[in-house]
Amino acid sequence: MHIREIVLEGFKSYATRTTVGPFDEHFNAITGLNGSGKSNILDSICFVMGITSLSQVRAQALSDFIYKQGTAGVTRASVSIMFDNRNKEQAPDGYKMIDELTVTRIVESNKSKYLLNGKNATQSAIHDLFKSVSLNVNNPRFLILQGQVTKVSKSKPQEILGLIEEAAGTRMYDQKKAEALKTIAKKDDKLKEIRTTIDTDITPTINKLQQDEQNYKMYTELKKRYKLLNDQLIAYEYWQLITSVKQTETDVENMESQTSEYQERNEVITEEIQQIHNEVKLIERERNENVGNEVSELQTVYDKQLVELRNLTNDNDRLAKQLSQYKQQLTDSEQQHKQLTNSIENLENDIEKSREELVDLDKKVLTDTEHVKQLQRRHEAVSTGTAVVGSSSQVAHGSNDDSRLTNKERLDKYKEQRGEIATKIKQLQQRIDHSTGELKKLRTEQKSLTSKQGTYSSMRSEFDKKKMTLNQCEKDLAKLQFDVERLKQLRSDIRNEDENMARDQNRLQQMRRQNHQLDFQYTNPTPNFDRAKHVHGLVATLFNINDKKYAQALELAAGGKLFNVVVDTDETSKLLFKYGDLKKRITFAPLNRISSNLIPKNKIESARRELGDPNAIFLAKDLVTYNHSKYETLINYVFGSTIICSTSAIAQRVAFDEKLGLNAMAITLDGDIYNPAGILSGGDRSGTNRGPTLLETVAEMNQLEESIRQYNSNSRQELTKLERDYVQNQNLQQQIDSLTNEMQLLELKLAQNDEHRLQTEITTLEQQEFNNKKELDEQRIEEKVLNEKISELEKLFKNEGEAKKKELAEIEQLMKKAEKQVDLSQKRSREMQTQIKDLEMQLQSQQAELDTLTSDMDTLRNTIETSAQTLNNANKTLANKQMEIDELLSNLQTKRSRLTEYNNRIHSLHQKEQQLIKERREIELQLEKNKHSIVDLQNIVKESVRRRQLIIEKHGRWIEEEKDKFGTSGGQYDFASMNITKMQKDAKDDKEKVTKMSKHVDERAMTLLEQKRAMYKQLLTKQKKVLKDKANIERVVAEWDKKKQEALRIAWQRVNKSFGEIFSTLLHNANAKLTSLNGHYDADRAPKDLVLTGLEIKVQFGSLWKETLDELSGGQRSLAGLSLVLALLQYSPAPLYILDEVDAALDMSHTQNIGLVIRKSFRNAQFIIVSLKDGMFSNANVLFTTKFVNGISTVSRAENVPNKKHKDKEK
Repeated sequence: MHIREIVLEGFKSYATRTTVGPFDEHFNAITGLNGSGKSNILDSICFVMGITSLSQVRAQALSDFIYKQGTAGVTRASVSIMFDNRNKEQAPDGYKMIDELTVTRIVESNKSKYLLNGKNATQSAIHDLFKSVSLNVNNPRFLILQGQVTKVSKSKPQEILGLIEEAAGTRMYDQKKAEALKTIAKKDDKLKEIRTTIDTDITPTINKLQQDEQNYKMYTELKKRYKLLNDQLIAYEYWQLITSVKQTETDVENMESQTSEYQERNEVITEEIQQIHNEVKLIERERNENVGNEVSELQTVYDKQLVELRNLTNDNDRLAKQLSQYKQQLTDSEQQHKQLTNSIENLENDIEKSREELVDLDKKVLTDTEHVKQLQRRHEAVSTGTAVVGSSSQVAHGSNDDSRLTNKERLDKYKEQRGEIATKIKQLQQRIDHSTGELKKLRTEQKSLTSKQGTYSSMRSEFDKKKMTLNQCEKDLAKLQFDVERLKQLRSDIRNEDENMARDQNRLQQMRRQNHQLDFQYTNPTPNFDRAKHVHGLVATLFNINDKKYAQALELAAGGKLFNVVVDTDETSKLLFKYGDLKKRITFAPLNRISSNLIPKNKIESARRELGDPNAIFLAKDLVTYNHSKYETLINYVFGSTIICSTSAIAQRVAFDEKLGLNAMAITLDGDIYNPAGILSGGDRSGTNRGPTLLETVAEMNQLEESIRQYNSNSRQELTKLERDYVQNQNLQQQIDSLTNEMQLLELKLAQNDEHRLQTEITTLEQQEFNNKKELDEQRIEEKVLNEKISELEKLFKNEGEAKKKELAEIEQLMKKAEKQVDLSQKRSREMQTQIKDLEMQLQSQQAELDTLTSDMDTLRNTIETSAQTLNNANKTLANKQMEIDELLSNLQTKRSRLTEYNNRIHSLHQKEQQLIKERREIELQLEKNKHSIVDLQNIVKESVRRRQLIIEKHGRWIEEEKDKFGTSGGQYDFASMNITKMQKDAKDDKEKVTKMSKHVDERAMTLLEQKRAMYKQLLTKQKKVLKDKANIERVVAEWDKKKQEALRIAWQRVNKSFGEIFSTLLHNANAKLTSLNGHYDADRAPKDLVLTGLEIKVQFGSLWKETLDELSGGQRSLAGLSLVLALLQYSPAPLYILDEVDAALDMSHTQNIGLVIRKSFRNAQFIIVSLKDGMFSNANVLFTTKFVNGISTVSRAENVPNKKHKDKEK
């Protein structure tokens, strides 16, 4: 099989359809300038054969095969090769009957397809076709590329041996050997596994199963004993359930009977309350008819009489006051008359004195002038020493100013003043003695009146006592602050509250039944267990939500933690688990153990600032409130790591946005949950159609409980207090009214009493006495001061030897004062003249006023006599009116006492009504409890029936058969003679033992024991087979090694012979051979048992063998390499060989010889050689020349006629 023709279209540089051919069946050459497309023809052959390594044909992708990669309007590449298949010896398998084969490959749109004789074919089919004739393009021995010859000449001994192995085909043996060795290793592993299984699994298991067999027998016996005990206990439970149902039904009947009694009693109480209401109405009607109207009428009359009495008293007081005023006016007029008379006398005296004083002043001016002159003379005399020092004070005279007086004058003046004060003291003492005597007489008269009448002090004392009592009553009444309207309102409110409380209690009980998951039932684990201290309740009941709009989000935030039961310590939870008789699965949250992961507030605030909205996010904990600080850690544990968000977008940022720095669980108000772990849930948008959330339900239940507590406390306590205050208010009001009336009468009587008048005079005299004593004390103090001054001046006269200098200074000072006094005296003289004129005018005015006053005094005396007679008549009228009022007050007090009796009876009935209402409320509560108890008992009956039915369903067959024997004395089910507690303990122990043994006892031990024994035998058989297979494989491998060495020896010999012949043809007078690396044997003389480890190329020139190829020139080494390659090709011939510029490093003569070798040694193969040297393609029969014209490669063909003739001759 050889190539006849190649058709290229759009392939690499061949843009247009180009036909290369026909090819010579033996020797073809391709030449052309670099880049003209000659190598592309070789690439097209590899392209059609299905090469997978595109880099070997200078391409990176399928598009590289298309002309200019499809950018010049050519979008596909196509290559077709027509093979001449008439030589049947070289024909591929399956195609020997076909004389011509055409293989086409097309690339378009990065897709590739194959055609074989015009029909689609797969790549693998094309590969198989060419592999069958030794043309494997992916491992090409038929393709010798540029540089490959040089690589062979530089190959190591092991690489050259590899080329021989590849040519001999022993590489397949190596692959199979490697696979065989892997199989042997697997067999060894299998053997090891089998031995391990036997030693570590089968044998110990058999030993263990033998022990398990014994344990199983013990387990079976124990299980039978447990079953017997369990059946008896089940029978006891069934029998007890039947008994319990009967007893419970009896209890239900008793409770229903008790309920009927309570209902009857409730009806009786309602009737009694109604009777009380009727009786209260009758008493009120009787009170209003018999007493109320009379008291009201008497009070009205009394008030009117009292007003009249007050008017009379006021008239009397007015008349007395008027008379007193008249008397006072007369006294004042007399006093004024006396004062005017005195004043006139004084004015006359003053005028006379003023005239005298004016004369004196005039004299004094002359005297003062003379005094100044005397002082001057005295100053001169003292200065000259003609006067005695210390006598200058005698010069001063004629002035009230002490500074102008001499010491002698001042002494005389002080003594005179002392005498006046002594006289005044004597007068004051006389006045005091007089007032003391008058007081004594008045007090004696007062005592006489008191002893005779004895009424004033007793009336005054009684008045003071009543006033104190009245003040206290008024204080008590103000302190009481009783509100009658509030009492009426409360009585009405209590009736309404009783109805509301019953409704709220029913609603609360209904909600508790509907939300039974919130009810934590348990029994006290220890005696005296403090429930309030140790068990706080479910988490859901320990806090309140601030706003209902957050309820759904908070409920999702808490999740299952809402149903955790909060206890004080973990020890409490252990006690409840063990002894609390819990009815369902419970999760406890001990306050001393729980911990929280609270998100810091600064992170929340930072996130809010980042979001720009303070209401965008809230920490779930901040949306709830709780009553005790001890729940702080609990609330942090439940809500401290979850954030409630206003929108889904914000929740998504809270959960996943690293910038916010939260990465926390986020829940929207609609219930969407964003978990930082990447889990999202939600989607519920039922809105207002959904029912209340659990937290809303809990909030409503808490509100109902608080309302009920308020019903039972505040209003009722206030009503009880107001009932007490009502009675106290009535009593206080009556006392105040009575005391007020009595005090008014006493006040009128006191005003008319002589003792009262005496007391007033005594008080006046006592005040005058006090003033006189005070003035006396002041005069005595002034007297003491004057005595001290007089004593000082007398001492001064004894000191005549004072310094002259001091005397002169005193004289100078006196001179200045005297001069000033002269001026003053002159001024006073002028003023005195003016004063005398004023006094004379006042005298005339007062004389006229005195005449008028005398006339008025006569008129007043007549008026006083008339007023005294009128006052006497008014006193008699007042006394008569007072007697009438006393009689009326006595009658009113009697009526008020009867009114109080009615009020007390009404109050007693109200108290009885409250007791009945309280009893009715307790009965209603008991009825409600009985109602729930009946429901609970009925539920117990249902539960007992259900449990009995479950027992029948589970153990129905033998229960039905044996139930008549349950409880029968002397039988298998004689429960009376059985110790049930011991049986339960034994059954529990047996069950624990059975459970414990069931974990260790394998009920399949008998079966497994037989299975393991069979497995043991099977493994032994398998081990023998594996050993046998391993021996067979090792034997086959040994045979393969022998065949490989034999084939290598033959290939070595044949390749070695061809190598020497071809090398000597290429290079005259030279030889070459391949020698073994171990022992350096030639191929003909090597021992038969020699195992080759490598081959070396040896070259001979003449008679001298070169030790290494390094001694050769580059061209010689290339010829040696090329000779070895051609020798290998000759050993394993293929129908086609392609050589790409293998002569590049050779000179022309050597190139010529290569062509001769090809023509001589490869007569049955087709060669396609790319070369630029004439020596190579001159031996070719057909020469193809490539050119690059206008960017497109073209091909021309020429035949070498001499070679053609030579070829025909050879044929």
